[in-house]
Amino acid sequence: MNPSFSLDTQDCLSWLSAQKAGSFQLLVLDPPYNVGYRYGKAFRDRKPPHEYLYEQMLVLARAERLLKPGGSLWYLNYPETAAQVWARVDFLERFEMRPWIYHPHLQGFPLRKGSRQWLWFSKGKPLINREIFRGEYRNPEDPRIREKMEKGLRPVAYDWMEMEPVKNKSHQKRNHPCQLPEKMVEEIILGTTNPGDLVGDCYSGSGTTAICALRNGRGFSGCESEPGFVRVAEEAVFRELGIGNLVRAMPDQGKKDPFGKNVEIRRAI
Repeated sequence: MNPSFSLDTQDCLSWLSAQKAGSFQLLVLDPPYNVGYRYGKAFRDRKPPHEYLYEQMLVLARAERLLKPGGSLWYLNYPETAAQVWARVDFLERFEMRPWIYHPHLQGFPLRKGSRQWLWFSKGKPLINREIFRGEYRNPEDPRIREKMEKGLRPVAYDWMEMEPVKNKSHQKRNHPCQLPEKMVEEIILGTTNPGDLVGDCYSGSGTTAICALRNGRGFSGCESEPGFVRVAEEAVFRELGIGNLVRAMPDQGKKDPFGKNVEIRRAI
């Protein structure tokens, strides 16, 4: 049975309100960071700080309703905003904070930004697939370490991750300015869900969360407010699954695709 797939052109808060309570095992949220970036016409990325923080708290409060018991919510932002969010959320368990460290070629004063902060919230005790959160030994030539490796042992991963963002020359790169590495998102999905579970993302962007979920036998449902990015994400999903090009159809037209959406599928020639 194919995993379900749904991606709506809709704003985050409206989409969250329309979803069924207790239906998601995992929500992955990477919102715009309120730094004035031009994502498109539908989103204003420069709001008064108090308004932006209020909106983010409202998103998280509505997201809590959608999680199953044992479900997880991973939220990404710059450390300054993440700290404020972490301190204010009292309607979910504050499970872990995990910095993402990278090496950009950006300017900054007095320091340039080289990190973002993942916040891992859960609804009760979270489902954790422990073998996913494993790292690598730093000194594999040590005889004691080599013996452990021969037994198939690996150390528990650090509470931080070091990984470069998706760059313009990467084979993963799609037409989106702020794309997350698939390896990072896959670890989150594999580590906190089981096959057949439903994963959500109300800031879907270029479709990275959807691709990683479907690739690993999880269902996906999400939204994106920019129609151009919805198109990018849908094309990437169908390319990943080898289905071809996607063309939206009116509700009474087209064929029912394997993921439950009313669409017409036109294969690439």
